[in-house]
Amino acid sequence: MRLAAPIALTFALASTGMPRGAGAAELPIPPNLGVQRAPVAVHGTSRAALAVTPPATFRTRLEPVPAASRLLTAIAVPTTPPGGAAAPVEFRVTFEADSGDVPLYTRVVDGAVAGDRRWIDVGVTLDPLAGRSGTLRFDAVPVGQHPTTAAGWWAPPELVACDDAAPSLLLITIDALRGDRLSAAGYARPTTPHLDAFAADATRFAAAFTGGPKTIPSVPQILTGRYFYWQRSARGLPELLGDGAMPSRAIVNNPYVATWLHGRRPGFAAVQAGELDARAITSAALRWLTSAGRCPTALFLHYLDPHTPYRAPARFARRFIDPTAATTIGLTFDDVTRAWQEQYGVADRQRIVDLYDGNIAYADHHIGRLLRGLAKRGRLDRTLVVITADHGEELWDHRKFFHGQSLYDELLHVPLLVRWPALGHGRVVADVVRTVDLVPTIAEALARPIPEGDGRSLAPLASGAPAPDPLASGAPRPDPPGHHQQPRVAFALVAHAEPRTPERQAVRTATRKLIRDVSDGALQFYDLVADPGEKRNLGPAAAGAADLEKVLAGFRGKLDGTGYQLRLRGLADRPVRYAVDLATDPPVPVIAIDRLTLEPGDRIDFRHRTSAFGLLGTLAPGDEDHVRFDVLATAGVLKLAIRIDGAPAPEGTIRVGAASMRAGEVIDLADAKLDGAPATTPHGSAPVAELWRASAPPTAAPSLDDATRERLRQLGYVE
Repeated sequence: MRLAAPIALTFALASTGMPRGAGAAELPIPPNLGVQRAPVAVHGTSRAALAVTPPATFRTRLEPVPAASRLLTAIAVPTTPPGGAAAPVEFRVTFEADSGDVPLYTRVVDGAVAGDRRWIDVGVTLDPLAGRSGTLRFDAVPVGQHPTTAAGWWAPPELVACDDAAPSLLLITIDALRGDRLSAAGYARPTTPHLDAFAADATRFAAAFTGGPKTIPSVPQILTGRYFYWQRSARGLPELLGDGAMPSRAIVNNPYVATWLHGRRPGFAAVQAGELDARAITSAALRWLTSAGRCPTALFLHYLDPHTPYRAPARFARRFIDPTAATTIGLTFDDVTRAWQEQYGVADRQRIVDLYDGNIAYADHHIGRLLRGLAKRGRLDRTLVVITADHGEELWDHRKFFHGQSLYDELLHVPLLVRWPALGHGRVVADVVRTVDLVPTIAEALARPIPEGDGRSLAPLASGAPAPDPLASGAPRPDPPGHHQQPRVAFALVAHAEPRTPERQAVRTATRKLIRDVSDGALQFYDLVADPGEKRNLGPAAAGAADLEKVLAGFRGKLDGTGYQLRLRGLADRPVRYAVDLATDPPVPVIAIDRLTLEPGDRIDFRHRTSAFGLLGTLAPGDEDHVRFDVLATAGVLKLAIRIDGAPAPEGTIRVGAASMRAGEVIDLADAKLDGAPATTPHGSAPVAELWRASAPPTAAPSLDDATRERLRQLGYVE
């Protein structure tokens, strides 16, 4: 309902509450006094907001106004359909003092106007008021005479210290951009002139590898610095950007990234998401940076354009195509399923590759516009700029198209360009590095404590420090704490997030690579010096394979004692065949499935549904077969069906938790009896299946609504 008079809210903020140097202090709003604070998702942006029903006023007192400070907020109103009766809202910020009022900002926002159907960033310098005491007043007033109530939102106002010496952060991930597609990396086509120019003034890591061949898990790994981010408390960027470190924003165009950020929002005060192409993302970023003035900021951008569907503007789509080619494909492409099914001939495949390159050029163009905008605003030399990709793209290198299906370099090798304001310009580093190294790199550049994780800062390599030879002292190992001179080894995994992507794991040095198929335990081993395209599998008996198998075991060991564990025990006198079917209800992802003590002939069956898997094998007398997995849910049930020698397992076969309690085939995930490994070994003449939860369940997977699922299908994902 309409309020008869403005509501006045007043409180004091002492200047001693401002962080020293770079920092942002949210101005506290007293609760239950007419302004409601709550998370909202408005105009594609998820953030905390102050909902107001105009006319409404709130105040905050500054005692005094700090020097070199800026007020940051944002304003929005609901979308008004054509002919709607909702009133436009005038937002005003005023500084009240004994000597008189000083208007700081005013803007009318009309939900019926297309350009106003967004959050409008507000930034006001407080330099002219430095040292004065007074009150900031925030007004939202309906404009004109309308029969219905107006509504609006303020972003929680922040008082920001604008220290020119404090660095900002710009982190860019580009979806599906191969590491070999930059011209600076030797690609023959001029796909990336702006990234090439940036690389010449930055440090280019020529052997950078992501931890997964899909956006999930790779983007969460980048933002947390952990390979298994879902299993442990993974702080990463939240630890760096939280607690008023600096104003922050994420602007993304990938439903997976948006859903994960909306659920976790790791350190970013606001997440803007939607069908934003490179032009829209760059424009939104520059608007926000303009509002921030010269204050330090943290900005994360995820560009989707090199990802299917390929729909770059015509001048970019035409850039690399042969107009005389006899192809069925025009200037756009979106049929991932037919490409996966090998229904395109040579000419069609070449056109798809040409369009992929054109979409890269389109993203490059607008990233160039962003970098010029940083320079124009005087920010570039005060900003740590990190540009990388979440994963690459297979273009029939191993007879497939798209991503997620393998752990070959076309999917794991990504570009990585890092520009420190005063370090390593124009340097090329050939050492193996990982995207999990970015969080400690950012922490060091921002002079903040390095969060616990799986990576190490790249600053020593960028400054020219020599890296140790990974083969000089025996087999390389996963990074142990404190061993900063240990050579980096890249690890990656395929999580069973789609029917086309069964579980695999890999480790890579500069010269060798090992890939493990979790379904049957088979190993592939490649000599990357003689065979950089990974075409000749030398097998596990090749020299050096055993060393890398030990390295891989070290990474896998990070999940020891976590997640769910299933162990089958056989008879004492004869072998038995078993078949296990495990499914979640309602369906939720079951990931990080790993064979712990299975024999070579035993097999994990990855089903069409990612919420289920099967286990087929033989238990020799006295044998144990053991697997682990994670269920991305905290509620629901596990359905566990077991057959022994072709017949349903007898009642009492399934035991759960530390007490080895007998259970049926439907097991409640919320049941605390699941917790803890069995304390005793079951005795008897029948096989036993022991199921337990070795650690607290991870956070549930973010839910996807129907619109998000449809958009993912349009991007080429089948589930």
